Amino acid sequence: AALLALAAALRPRDLRGAETAALAPLLVAATQPVMIWSLAGLEGPLMLALLAWGFGGLLRRFGDDGGRTELRALDLLSAGLPFALACWTRPDGPLWALSAGLGVGALALRGGALAAVGRAFWFGLPALAAVAAQLAFRLAYYGDYVPNTAHVKADLDPASLGPGWAFVQASLAAMPALAAAAGCGAALAMLAPRQRAFVPTLLLPVLAWLLYLCAIGGDHFPGLRLLHGVIAPMALLGTTAVVALPNATLRAIAAITLGLAAATVDATVARGLASSEQARGEIWEWHGKVLGETLGRAFASEQPRVAVDAAGALPYYSKLPALDMLGLCDRTIATTALPAWLATTKPGTPKPPGHLKGNGDYVMAQQPDLMVFSNPPGLPLPVFASACEFEDDRRFLDGYRLVLLDLGAPEILPGVTQPHLASLWVRVQGRAGLSLDRGEIVVPGYLFGSTALQSPAIRRHQPPTGDPVADADALTSLRQVFAFYTARVHVAAPAPDGALELALAPGADASLDLELPNGPGPWRWRARCVPAGAATAQIRAPREGDDGRARVTLRAKQDGARVRRVVLWRAPQ
Repeated sequence: AALLALAAALRPRDLRGAETAALAPLLVAATQPVMIWSLAGLEGPLMLALLAWGFGGLLRRFGDDGGRTELRALDLLSAGLPFALACWTRPDGPLWALSAGLGVGALALRGGALAAVGRAFWFGLPALAAVAAQLAFRLAYYGDYVPNTAHVKADLDPASLGPGWAFVQASLAAMPALAAAAGCGAALAMLAPRQRAFVPTLLLPVLAWLLYLCAIGGDHFPGLRLLHGVIAPMALLGTTAVVALPNATLRAIAAITLGLAAATVDATVARGLASSEQARGEIWEWHGKVLGETLGRAFASEQPRVAVDAAGALPYYSKLPALDMLGLCDRTIATTALPAWLATTKPGTPKPPGHLKGNGDYVMAQQPDLMVFSNPPGLPLPVFASACEFEDDRRFLDGYRLVLLDLGAPEILPGVTQPHLASLWVRVQGRAGLSLDRGEIVVPGYLFGSTALQSPAIRRHQPPTGDPVADADALTSLRQVFAFYTARVHVAAPAPDGALELALAPGADASLDLELPNGPGPWRWRARCVPAGAATAQIRAPREGDDGRARVTLRAKQDGARVRRVVLWRAPQ
């Protein structure tokens, strides 16, 4: 749709004009955003299509006469409709309508300020109505003027200007031919009387959007996702210089030469960029699909709440209630102030835009049943703000255990298999943990193959203390988790019916410490494994100094033994 709109902007009357009409689509099609995000989803391609129709329509209406033609209000309303739809596509879409409206109004300045304001008003009215309607919905439904994403991503911090400027420079360098064509096209069109007045209508929105990207610190996604909208007016700017040439043959030669050369250069540059390599290799979203479907089958009846850093594929495919620890889908975290410790934390802390908000105390108060840190299949230790803040919270240290979920090498994409070892933090007393059934304690088998964090290991939100004891404890915890993750002695794995089971390693015991209440009378706790015959379960009564905890130990009876659950009950002595 976008390429068709760009071709329609200079719709040829005959074959001799086809070369010029094809120039803008060629300039756009060879850019990194189109080649990557046309296959990757999100809103970018739709923004490109809407703005291609919007700016292409403006070029058809105003490109030749500089706005001298008087337009009816209906014509201006229809010209503004694509920009109104862009306001519904991205929360920052109104910037496009505003900057384009200023350009449209400026075209009528020769008729007086009132004429310019009137033209800009009728052009911007659809966008104004779209924004007002969505604002009313937001207030009625969310009770807020802006979406969570704005709270998370649009903190205009002066510290964002440096990364933002670097992002814009890298973006233009990633499509050098389009950038050069747009710059040269704007300069040359200013020399042509028929096109001179229209150039600001394309140039002003381009500059406004690039400044906006500087202000918000750019974007962390590979493939220049936020450049989708800007490449349409840039391509049309590159085309205006060719249109300004007086000779039809010269225009055709220039269009063919520039189109083929620019497309070749930009496609070659884009394919060789490190970010393109990153995008080609980024399939963690499909790991999220595999993990999400696995958890959805395993806990369809329990419906545990999953806390995630990447609130996309995993919650979608699991169909389980989810908590977004980055705040994009959570109002409380989104409106939490940026953690002060981010400014003083030790080197190595990731700070991509949109990943800085967090509220560890709030997450712990929600008592999520499962947690996955970072991108699926997940990392065993905290990465972003929320998890870093609750790493030293006793509710986390005492209440959660790390389970390794081994799915083998599933088919991530058609014909593509990859090892999948998920790091899953499970709340012991939650819906995926212990349960009571008619006086019996039912323990999921995978908890016996888990480990707990003894003390904070990452300590990103804590200022350096210089305490050698604390540093030694952190190093010990880090080594413990690393050894557990690399050894993979006992792992969880799905059964044919989807339930998760503990795959016991032969010759290695799996133990879990539990609080088993003691009642009056000559009673003792007993245990049995399900399925029967897979393993033996022994209970060691609490000893002095064990804080009242009993240790339940599983031992496989045969190679390949799997335990779905362990049932504990009290029986007469």
